[in-house]
Amino acid sequence: MIRIDFKGHCRFIAFGPETDICICALYIPHISSLELNYINQPDPPLSRQHSKLSYARLPSDPTMKEIALAYGNPGSEHLPATTFVTRDLVHLWISIRDIRHKLVHIDRVLKQPGILSKLTHVESWVTSYNESLNEKIIQTETDTSRRLIKARARTLVWDIMEMKNEILYPHPVHGRIPNFRNNPDCSTNLAQLEEFQRARVIEICPSLAQEHLRLFSLAEGKVLLTPAPSIDNALFYKLDPKFLHIHDLSRAATKSGTAALGTIVNLTAVGNLHVDIVVVASVVVNPITGARLGKGKGYGDIEYAMMRQLGACNDKTLVVTTVHESQLLDDLPVSVMTEHDLPVNVVITPQRIIYTQNRFSCPKAINWNYIDNDTMLNLPVLKEFKRLQQLQQEKLN
Repeated sequence: MIRIDFKGHCRFIAFGPETDICICALYIPHISSLELNYINQPDPPLSRQHSKLSYARLPSDPTMKEIALAYGNPGSEHLPATTFVTRDLVHLWISIRDIRHKLVHIDRVLKQPGILSKLTHVESWVTSYNESLNEKIIQTETDTSRRLIKARARTLVWDIMEMKNEILYPHPVHGRIPNFRNNPDCSTNLAQLEEFQRARVIEICPSLAQEHLRLFSLAEGKVLLTPAPSIDNALFYKLDPKFLHIHDLSRAATKSGTAALGTIVNLTAVGNLHVDIVVVASVVVNPITGARLGKGKGYGDIEYAMMRQLGACNDKTLVVTTVHESQLLDDLPVSVMTEHDLPVNVVITPQRIIYTQNRFSCPKAINWNYIDNDTMLNLPVLKEFKRLQQLQQEKLN
């Protein structure tokens, strides 16, 4: 038997020898270690198409006596009998497959020797089971399934960070870029990059988690660009530390200070800049492939695409993200990335610097098929950008 704790909330149990393994999961509160799923194997598991796995369903908010009864321990005979639910083994595995992929690779949360090999054994059985029944599980690469995968990955990271108390503020973190603890340490790690030392102009997202990074960049003499989403004909605010008093640097790193102290960079002037480093906000990052997910609005992808179209950046521009270790998911599938999504070259956490494998190309232009009405309203600069592009196209024709 293997028993795995997921920070006291989720517990997995596997029974059987090397060939027969069943897995079950139950969300449990912090009441007792006895609150587990009861697993009963009436038939030899995984042997036939109609093999079943039976398990006890505990009442919502169970008492200790009800829990004891579910496990066959001595208790009051007047308590209601535990109800059993039967499910196909393959359906049970499919239902927790996504959880399995996420948990196995979060080694800071899940630490169980040999669990990966055992779960891989179960997955190989599922594959052979489906092949024998000609029921292969095919992942349909549609926008709907891609959005679902992205939503699950974001929710997983948000849940973990809230549960581990890794967020400074605001709470809850769900729907936001995580403002994680020890984020100033990312600035120290970024300073180690030769690209940062050589850089003159850096574009940094306006999120709270990157506020110290903006201050650090200004203190290091870098020209700072931050998005100006509410201005109709401007893409950035520009802050040059040469023209800022040293006492204004802290204020200049904030959202309100950027708008008050920065210079507006119109769309027509963006092409005169060369951005050396782009720091983009992320909720989830694959540190191997460079795939990343923001909070779902796509603003960072759009801003980069506009910079690329206007000539402010190119393939030599380094794309960096600063995140917490809990935001790293090395099994985030490559299928979540489309041609308009911005990948990253370097991932920086408070503990380390990670160079990705650069499996994706950065977007080179705006794909208007992915721009909906809400995005046009929230980013009024898009309307002006589209108008300028149409005028340029008319001149060429």
